[in-house]
Amino acid sequence: MWRSLWKDAHNDWRQCCLYPSTFFLVTGVNESLGVDGRSHVSNDATLAALTDATWIAEGQGRCIVYVFFDPNCPSCQLLYKNLRTFIGSHSLQLRWIPVAIVNVTSLGKATAILQATDPLAALRLNEEEHYHGESYSGGIEEEIPSNETERKLRANERLLNRLDIPVVPSMLFADKNGRVVLIQGALSPIALRKVLDRIR
Repeated sequence: MWRSLWKDAHNDWRQCCLYPSTFFLVTGVNESLGVDGRSHVSNDATLAALTDATWIAEGQGRCIVYVFFDPNCPSCQLLYKNLRTFIGSHSLQLRWIPVAIVNVTSLGKATAILQATDPLAALRLNEEEHYHGESYSGGIEEEIPSNETERKLRANERLLNRLDIPVVPSMLFADKNGRVVLIQGALSPIALRKVLDRIR
């Protein structure tokens, strides 16, 4: 029953997950207009709203970076890997925001991460130890969400949908001048260094 709530809307991960070689960089955007002519909420407002999202903190740095991810997203796994060296060097606190949009198992895996006794350890288990690269799927075992967990994941997805292009991975932070930076897709370590140098 719980799977049927999600499977019809998210049948193909390619529609909502950027390939590893693809990325968009948007900075200082206050408001944009979608292709359907409707005004989208500014990235500034979206970043401010993310304080109310359900996220998993990694790192104790002073520079906060929010990352929307799906447990089954291959580009998210690559971004996770490439961010390892910058947590300490750039004084980052990564706030991983789980959503369930890639395929039918995403909800159960996102649930398993959030409902774990140690969500950060569960995230690492999914991304580091048991990620199945060939099948583009996270390795953590699915769990049935409680009503509260499902509410949190739906709220996270609504926040993701405030972006012009609601895909994973999407990374948002404020640079050292206070301007909002939005990055979508998995950057290489070299590109990440250039982008994250703007936050220090």
